Formats: sequence, structure tokens, C-alpha cells
Amino acid sequence: MSNIQFTDLDFDRIKIALRRYLEGQSKFKDYDFEGSNMSVLLDVLAYNTFQNNFYTNMAISEMFLDSAQLKDSVISHAKELNYLPSSRKSSQAYLDVTLNVTDEAPVVTIPRNTRFLAQCGTTTYNFITDEAVDVFPAEGIWKYTGLPVFEGTAKTEVYRVTNDTSIRFVINDPNVDLNSLRVTVRTNANADSAATEYLFKQNLFGVSANDPVFYVQPYPGDRYEVVFGQNAFGNQPINGNVIVLEYRSTSGEEANGANLFTTSSLISGYSAIVQTTRDSSGALTRSEGGAERETLESIKYFAPKSIQIQDRAVTENDYEIILRNRFPEIQAVSVYGGEELDPPRYGRVVIAVDVNNADGVSDSNKVKYENYLRERCPIGIEPIVVSPNFLFLSVSSKVNYNVNQTNKTTSDIRTAVRSAISNYSVENLSDFKVTFRYSKFSTAIDNADASILSNLTEVLGIIPLSPLVGETINTVINFRNELYLDPPLTTDEVIATHQPAVRSSVFTYNGTPNCYLRDDGNGVLQVIRNNNDTFIYLNRNVGTVDYTTGRIVIRNLKVDSYTGSEIKLFCKPKNRDISAPKDRIITIREEDISVEVTGVRQ
Repeated sequence: MSNIQFTDLDFDRIKIALRRYLEGQSKFKDYDFEGSNMSVLLDVLAYNTFQNNFYTNMAISEMFLDSAQLKDSVISHAKELNYLPSSRKSSQAYLDVTLNVTDEAPVVTIPRNTRFLAQCGTTTYNFITDEAVDVFPAEGIWKYTGLPVFEGTAKTEVYRVTNDTSIRFVINDPNVDLNSLRVTVRTNANADSAATEYLFKQNLFGVSANDPVFYVQPYPGDRYEVVFGQNAFGNQPINGNVIVLEYRSTSGEEANGANLFTTSSLISGYSAIVQTTRDSSGALTRSEGGAERETLESIKYFAPKSIQIQDRAVTENDYEIILRNRFPEIQAVSVYGGEELDPPRYGRVVIAVDVNNADGVSDSNKVKYENYLRERCPIGIEPIVVSPNFLFLSVSSKVNYNVNQTNKTTSDIRTAVRSAISNYSVENLSDFKVTFRYSKFSTAIDNADASILSNLTEVLGIIPLSPLVGETINTVINFRNELYLDPPLTTDEVIATHQPAVRSSVFTYNGTPNCYLRDDGNGVLQVIRNNNDTFIYLNRNVGTVDYTTGRIVIRNLKVDSYTGSEIKLFCKPKNRDISAPKDRIITIREEDISVEVTGVRQ
């Protein structure tokens, strides 16, 4: 029977192979296999073979991390590698809470698990405090600035320790945020019995037999199990002890962007006024940092690598892996040495971090990431966490489509093109060390709809400036791509046809509105105003442009006012492909997309 493929996973091919084998036997010569009872027997044989092959293939596949398809199998392999898949993580916000205290209390405590409500879209989410804090009056005002709150609901599970070794201390809610887990061991079931809080440990280093520590390992069904050190690597609770698991059940990334916070009840008997803190520009912040549990693909990718680095940060990849493993809200990481800074900072490691649903990383998260890394860095190395620099792209696309091939309107085609541009940014950009490929981008626009015939698209880089109004600007901007160089201006009359490598959006300069920056082709940055195609120079030298390196220096520029939150500095690259350095993320914002659609008949 050597002509039968015993490993085939197709029922029909197995049956055909069995039939051909029988047809080749002299005992069944001229036998009608299709119209006889033998066909039923062949069905049974083929089904049995198919079932065995399928079971064997699946069983063997699930034995290896690379080929496993079931999440519980992947979790089991990760457990062998001492890898803890990330749980969901609560969205976090910082509140300024002003209490209306009418009595003579010396201090007011905001208890742990104090509940706040916040709106995100049309949904209301619960936010709670993680620790109790004390509020003291300052000049008669009872205000706590920067109170951290976390989205979710407080939950408690209680287990009694017995001699039954089959009892597992399982966190039954799959939506747990492990960062919020607290484990307390009480002597017995009495409410007033002595209680000891156990500390979470990720590894066995430095743990003695009597240390009150606990460990967490994955458990089937997206759950987690709490385990102890068996009196070898940590104290083991004994018969009669009561284990209390307190944690936060969270909605994950769904609550990111929440604002409009209110209290759900009185705080320690007092009413309160609540709002989120303000960022450096004065705008109210929103909640951020919420993340979903780790995906199957992520576990399969990071589990083998985590065992290689042994929770230590030495190489660039080490920093990326341990940060992503510990903080699932991190979307992108780029690591480089301080010697690459200008000026160099030796003995430092710079970690540029971008988190989900936010531009960059908050100051509080920077401190948290740096503290986490310091325990894992070599002695003498200081980690510095920074927000990434963003290089935005301005897209101006003229699209032609065949009206004879579609019933869609011009507006429909425009919407499809804008959606294709946004999807391209999400899927191919929005990360460190990526290159914008013009040809692939242009193809994505053509593929937005079958009726599109062609597109003519101009892409410029945008570096935003947010100068303080009325203060002198002295700054260096590095586009780090070679810039387009039009023949230099020789007279003021040819400025209308000159294509600058650098220009800006408009602002008010020395009391004159609608001014903008542009280069003259000789490497000089100027302030110009266009008044009905009459160009007026207000300052012929406010900086320099290096067309080869893309380095732009702005000197002694004072802006009176500008519209919006930024002045956009547009840079025209020499090459249509635009690359990003280690500390920069390329992305396309909705506000920077312009699409002009024209219908033609063919």
C-alpha cells in the first residue's frame, strides 16, 4: 500500500487512494466500487484514516510553541519558559480633586477604591483610586493635585488553605489587571486575625525561604493562578490560613480617552469638584495606558526571547522585550545609546516610547519605566525614557476615476481614498525605524476603488513647532532626509515660481498677519508675506537650511500669534521615499490629508 498517503488530511483524496489500491488487486478486477456496498466500507475506512491523521497532526502541532494553535497550549509552553503573558491593563488618569470641607478637620483622607465616573464616547466607565491619600488645606483650599485613578471595578476572592493539594488559588476574572493584584494571608478565618501582605516576585533571585512573596503563573481560560514558594523560595501558607486576593477588573483599552470626571458619591463625607490635570500646553488630559491582554502571536514571539534575556537589559532588544512584556500598553519602542545624542551623553541609554492611543508617553509613565529598567540595567548605565519625535506627512492627492465603471459619487471616492491613506499609515507607518515608500503608498490610493484610474500625489514632511507667543525662538530641527533644492532665488520677481524646500504655515510677525517661513534656495530662512501675489520680505535671515542633511536652524524669531496649537514646518524631500531616524515616528494625521477627485469618461 505504498501508494497511499497516510498523512493526507483530505477525506476525498484518502478515499480515492484506498479505491485505487483495491482496483489494482486481481481479486477485485472489474468490480464496481462506486455502485456497490464497498463504497460505504471505503467511506468508513477513509473517515477512520482521516480522523486519526487529523488527531495526530493536531496533537503533534500542539506539542511545540511555534506550531500550537490553541491558546491553552501556547500558555502551557510559555509557562515552561517562565513567561507570564500580560493581562489586561487599566486606563489611567490623573485628577485634580478639590474638596468642599466646611468643618475644622485637620486632614481629609481619600480612601482606597474611591470611585469616580468618566465619559468616553457614549459610555460611562468606573475609575477608582489604588491607594489612600491624605488631603491637607493650603490657604483654605482642600485640593489634591495629580490623584492617580484607574479604570475598573474592585474585586475580592477568598481562599482557605487546607491539606487538600488539589485546591488552586485561581483569579477567576479573566479581565484582571495584574498590576493591581494584592495578596494578603490571614492567620485564620476571623476578621481580626493577624494579616501579612505578600509581595509579588517575578523571579527567584534574592528570595529566602521565609520571605512573604507570591508568584503568578498563567492558567487556562485567560486566567491566572497565585502560587507560593513552598518554604524554599518564599513562605508557604499553612493549613487554616486564609488567602485574600484583591484586584481590579478592567475594560482595558476601551476606556482610553475618557474625560469629564465626576464623583459617584461623597468623599469622606464631603462633596468634590474633579477635573483631569493639564498638560504642558494647558489642555486637559485624558485617560491613557489601557491595554488588552497579550495576543497569541505576541506570546509565541516574546516567550522564547524572554528566557534568553533572563529579565536583564543589556542589548537594545533586551530593553524592548522586557518593557513590552511588563507594560502591554506600549505600542512602539526604540533604544539607542546616549553617544548618539547631540551633544552626546555617555553612560546613558535612551528609550523612546509610544503608548497606545496617545502621542508619546506621560511624565508619570516615564518615571515608572525608568524605575523598572534601573533594576535590570548594568551598573553605571542610566536609562532615560523619552517621548518620540513625530514626523507627520502632508498628503495632497489629485485622483482621477472612471465614472462609467462605478455608481459611486465623487464624495464616495474621496472618502474611500482618505480611508485608504489612513489605513496605510496605521498598517505601514506609526512605528520607529520605518521608511515611507512612495510607490506603495501611491498604489494603495489606486487600490482604494476599482474605478480609480490614476493619482498624482505630493507628500511633504511636517515638523510641528509650538513656540511661546512673544518669546524669541532659537531651535534646531533635523529632518534627517535630503531636501529638494530648486535653483536659488536671484531676484525678488522670481519668488512666485520658486519651489522652496522649507516653508511654514502662517503666523503673525511684528504685528503683520499671514506671514510664513521659506528658504531662498541659498540655505537662508526668511520671513515673507504674500499679499495678492506681491511678496513682502519682513526678515531676510532668521535661520539656515542644510539641504544635504535636512538640518534647519531657526534663530531670533519672535511670533506674535498663530492659529491652532502649532506652526507647521513643511519640508520637501529630494527623494520620494522618506526615512525616520531611531527617535522618530512617521505618521499621517487626518487634518493633513487633502484629496481632490475628478471624474472622467473612458
